[in-house]
Amino acid sequence: MTSVLLADIGGSTSRFAVCAPGGRPERVVLVDNDTVSGPEAAIRRYLGQTGLHPQAAVLAVAGPIDGGEIRLTNRPWRFHVDQIASQFDLAAVHALNDFEAVAHALAVLREADLRALGRAGPPGRAPRAVLGPGTGLGVGALVPNGESWIALASEGGHMSFGPAAPDERAVFERLRNGSELVTAETAISGPGLERIYRALNPFGIPLEARAIVAQARAGFAEARSAINLFVRLLGRFAGDMALALKATGGVYIAGGVAFKLGPLFDVDIFRGAFENHPPYHDLLAAIPTWLITCTEPGLIGCAAVAERVVTAPRIRQVAGVVE
Repeated sequence: MTSVLLADIGGSTSRFAVCAPGGRPERVVLVDNDTVSGPEAAIRRYLGQTGLHPQAAVLAVAGPIDGGEIRLTNRPWRFHVDQIASQFDLAAVHALNDFEAVAHALAVLREADLRALGRAGPPGRAPRAVLGPGTGLGVGALVPNGESWIALASEGGHMSFGPAAPDERAVFERLRNGSELVTAETAISGPGLERIYRALNPFGIPLEARAIVAQARAGFAEARSAINLFVRLLGRFAGDMALALKATGGVYIAGGVAFKLGPLFDVDIFRGAFENHPPYHDLLAAIPTWLITCTEPGLIGCAAVAERVVTAPRIRQVAGVVE
């Protein structure tokens, strides 16, 4: 049986698995990107550890896809899909944006893979948006196309972003830090949480994101305030994306940062900011929101397109349609 290598190559961590066409990811392995020289070395480590010999590959990459030469946004890695195919004797290689892959997963996620953020009914057959803070801020969408779905890649995390409440003005001025532009990713990401903490505590000791979460769990008010503002901004941006796409099928939150907040993720703060977009409060109040709780939605999305990849001729990229 043909097996397909699945890869979700992020800024900090790369995840690998294999699947049979039509199956779910198996043999999942995480690779710390700081321990390898590039994607080729990470793939070589995975195949060496597992002893697997896949015939094709689906590579989700944290960066824009425009032809075969691929460059990550938040890590100085670059590679060419033809070189990957040649080095590992792969008959077909399909590259797609990492949140395009997560968007593909929205069509096949199970109830156990999700946690409702507020009141949530079953997702309708309508556009769905997904966004997620990690090393950066990924954005994608899934839109109906007859009996199938089309997954859309996006660089929405790099849209300009600013204050919407009086207590945010000083924070955003500090986030600007002399640059001309503050993007959504500047604040809504792992590094963004660290920037928010520094902006709220300009004379304090800077903390890494994991330390901020640990201190908030321990009851430190400064850390909890930073997380509450982070969740507020995430909710507001999620509402922005819901309006941009009229995503009445729901908005999904992915990414390691939101998931690791656990009970610190205040749903009331999130939904309040999500819905607070006059004059469209009523529209947004009716849109369900979910937190993706499964650990590998990008790999699930890669598996969703694997069957089409292995039946196509050798390719670099194809349209994001799930038949």
